Amino acid sequence: MKFAVIGHPIKHSLSPVMHNANFKSLQLDYNYEALDINPKHFHHIKDIISERNLNGFNITIPHKERIIPYLDEISPEAKAIGAVNTVKIMNNRWFGYNTDGSGFVKGLKNKYPQLEKAHILILGAGGASKGIAYALKLINQNPITVANRTLSRFNNWDFDVKTMSLDDVPHYINTYDIIINTTPLGMHQSNNTVLNLAGIRPEILVCDIIYTPFETEFLKQAYQNGNEIYNGLDMFIYQGAESFKIWTNQQANIDVMKNTVLKYL
Repeated sequence: MKFAVIGHPIKHSLSPVMHNANFKSLQLDYNYEALDINPKHFHHIKDIISERNLNGFNITIPHKERIIPYLDEISPEAKAIGAVNTVKIMNNRWFGYNTDGSGFVKGLKNKYPQLEKAHILILGAGGASKGIAYALKLINQNPITVANRTLSRFNNWDFDVKTMSLDDVPHYINTYDIIINTTPLGMHQSNNTVLNLAGIRPEILVCDIIYTPFETEFLKQAYQNGNEIYNGLDMFIYQGAESFKIWTNQQANIDVMKNTVLKYL
């Protein structure tokens, strides 16, 4: 069987390393590759995937919403979220799922056992943000707040969250227990950060869904401030394991997946 991850850019992705290590540990003669697909060529996606004879693929930035019109069926979760990160191909039909949110929440629950009672702020309103907000709403007792630069981005959200402009976040930031950055700021060793964290309550858990670099500038700021930090590695591992289960109906070797990625990081 053959699988891939599609995105733009994609060379930073450790998905091939992680999945191929999992295949090897389970003695499966499968292969996983990374495909860089420029948005201006995305209308050729059916041909691109067909040429490689894939059985399934993952989707990352910036294609998680763009893929939806090309699907034959979509899971209820992915439909509500409005973003897809996993596609299974059966009998030339494409089935879309979203494992991002459940993957992140599974790891976050291990990090923060009282997750159901936490007051949570999510920064950014893209596909990953939707997935995480949706998964958190299923278990959290409080309204989930999502902040974005442009509030019009929430017009296509199909479930309720509290919304806020990023400009207003500094006024309310200390009312939250957990802050989660879902924006791409900080990737590729960038020193850019979505928010200045100087002076926030040290009890706040600060999270970033990016895992390369292992500590973004956002997390470095928080750590220097005395906050506990949590990056996107577990989300990456768990969403990948869930994708593997969707494709093959088998359980992934999570320990091998995580240890392999850690070696590369």
